[in-house]
Amino acid sequence: MAEDEDKSGEDVEKSGITVVSRHYEMPFSRGVLAKSLTAIGLAPHRAYDIALEVKRELVEKGVDRITTDELAEIVKNKLEKIDEELAERYELWRKIKRREEPIIVLIGGASGVGSSTIAAEVAHRLGIPNVIGTDAIREVMRRVLSEDLYPTLYESSYTAWKRLRYKPAGDPVITGFLDHSEPVVVGIEGVINRSMNEGIHVIIEGVHIVPRLISKEILNSPNVFSFMLSVDDEDAHKWRFYARSRDTKLSRPAERYLKYFNEIRKIHDFLVEDAKKHGIPVINNVNIDKTVERIVSYISSKLLKGEKELAKSRVGLL
Repeated sequence: MAEDEDKSGEDVEKSGITVVSRHYEMPFSRGVLAKSLTAIGLAPHRAYDIALEVKRELVEKGVDRITTDELAEIVKNKLEKIDEELAERYELWRKIKRREEPIIVLIGGASGVGSSTIAAEVAHRLGIPNVIGTDAIREVMRRVLSEDLYPTLYESSYTAWKRLRYKPAGDPVITGFLDHSEPVVVGIEGVINRSMNEGIHVIIEGVHIVPRLISKEILNSPNVFSFMLSVDDEDAHKWRFYARSRDTKLSRPAERYLKYFNEIRKIHDFLVEDAKKHGIPVINNVNIDKTVERIVSYISSKLLKGEKELAKSRVGLL
């Protein structure tokens, strides 16, 4: 096996195959091609095998220059013979890589609905390396804003009502949650604006993604894709806290969440209704694979629609 690896490496150097794109020219690399295939979920050994097959075919045909689009078409044809879904994932991955403007994905939901798990899976499918939890942003905001200034920020989202300085007109749980979330949303918007300015793809997930608190300009941006997760079955929602407590290496006892389960469900229902009011897709996260597929399909269709509209506008200008 090691001998084959060495030979394949020599072939890459001696073959003289140059890959040409709009912005660069570089020698064909089996490793680079394999990396793009593992990004869409292909097992590393299978990805390297396909990359090796592609290289051998190019060498046999005497190809010395090939464009990235031509190379991608060869790879796509090979993936279609294995699994059409893999070929579709590869096409989507290429669309995202080719975009000059970044993609921002927001995945909201109350504690326990699985936003962190779904965000990680979506990131893997889309080849986006940057995933940020709103809990991390909250910790940053705590460094910026003192407890005296923002006491609710120093509570959990579902216990923030305990630190309200005034008697709310409405439900104290929701009022406390909104008061707790406002400064975090400032941080979320800061991350989004920086990502847009620097062209960085990012996924942001967590309970603090509250549609009514996020600026309309961001929510309506063609670069931003927003989703709200739910767990409609209350018993299933409770069970997830037990499962998370059992599986996680962190100290997240289920008892604390279940003690405030009624508060968490109030926030859950509030976020679902708020998402619906703002036209944000609500997904009942019963099955991880199906939820991820819905999100990826939604993003894919939107990107494809955007490309078609852009093409039409260009034709109109000619």
